[in-house]
Amino acid sequence: MVIVEGRDVFVYDLEGKRYLDFWAGIATVNMGHGNPKVQEAVRRQMDRLVHIASHAYYTVPPLNLAKRLAEIAPFDSCKSVFCTSGSEAIEVSVKIARRFTRKHDILSLYGSYHGRTYAAQTVGSTPGCYGKSYVVGPYLLGFVHVPTPYCYRCSLGYEYPSCNLQCVKILEDLINFATTREVAAYIAEPILGVGGIVTPPNEYFREVKKVLDRYGILMVLDEVQTGLGRTGKIWGSETYNVKPDMIVLGKALGNGWPISAVLTRGEVGDSLEVGDFFATWGAHPVMCAAAEATVDYLLRFRLWENAERMGSLMLKGLKEFEERFEFVGEVRGKGLMVGVEIVKTKRGKEPDSEATVKIREGLAKNGLLVGLGGWWGNVLRIQPPLTIKREHVEEALNIFEKTFKEFEGL
Repeated sequence: MVIVEGRDVFVYDLEGKRYLDFWAGIATVNMGHGNPKVQEAVRRQMDRLVHIASHAYYTVPPLNLAKRLAEIAPFDSCKSVFCTSGSEAIEVSVKIARRFTRKHDILSLYGSYHGRTYAAQTVGSTPGCYGKSYVVGPYLLGFVHVPTPYCYRCSLGYEYPSCNLQCVKILEDLINFATTREVAAYIAEPILGVGGIVTPPNEYFREVKKVLDRYGILMVLDEVQTGLGRTGKIWGSETYNVKPDMIVLGKALGNGWPISAVLTRGEVGDSLEVGDFFATWGAHPVMCAAAEATVDYLLRFRLWENAERMGSLMLKGLKEFEERFEFVGEVRGKGLMVGVEIVKTKRGKEPDSEATVKIREGLAKNGLLVGLGGWWGNVLRIQPPLTIKREHVEEALNIFEKTFKEFEGL
């Protein structure tokens, strides 16, 4: 498939076929394809200044963007570092955590995804949908993976809520017995994106924060996919009512233009020293202008509220399919971050990656684009632009029903 044009929630291929885009360039084009406010901001900045090495000289766009982000950050005295990709921002977050705490171990979740550079891939535990990532190992030392609150497939053998969050209770044991006890940070996605829209229980992160605070460990939330309205709140951390020490942003921050950021509470960010991080394209004036316009658009139209409304409609409709179709194991998510896990049988919960690929292809044939993810490559990822309307949700649900029926009849 070759995509040649995008307008708001639709994209078009070489033959002119229209698709309803419910993946948004991997949860990136949150404000819609070709958003006029963002594009105009880019054009204006391109006419003034494209590049001057912003780590050597001050420019106006990154300063304006830092102020804007500080106004909405979930912690006081916000400091920002601007990079180009989410992977790069994760690398910077690890450096800041180690610099501030003067400790070195990093905790992260099974099956999480944080990027494809070596440190970022080590923080992650690459899901099955990425296949043979292990062949480029071994990865880096000092990173310890802990159980994920994946209630549909609890690796500890419990069921929620009778489990009493054993995945949090075992975290303290792992700090004491699986690390050097010199732990700098715990890094997690509020909802696992590539990992299959794994959605933790509402109280999970608050309980984790209590453990981290006892041991002086920073909480770093990777909001590359959940940040800026995706989950029905501005921040995924708000969705879980927890205050992290650091947030990693990317993807949606530029609405398709390449920019990422690390946001920290003041004293944590102040620990970063000259020479710890440098990037030629960091704090790029044009990208920062795009990001400021993106944030302004989000706030002006309060699109996180639309994500909550449209996401509720989407979840309700897909939950009905969970009851009707044997191969739909679980529908889960928050806001406009929804996953549909495909299985061979409901009782056995056997992941069916082959079926997932066929269903995804069927959806595209019928005019709907969705993503693919999951530990075993068996989850359909639904992450559309936050600008979608009720009629788009209804169209998508109709395509899902048609495609599921077609697959059921094979």
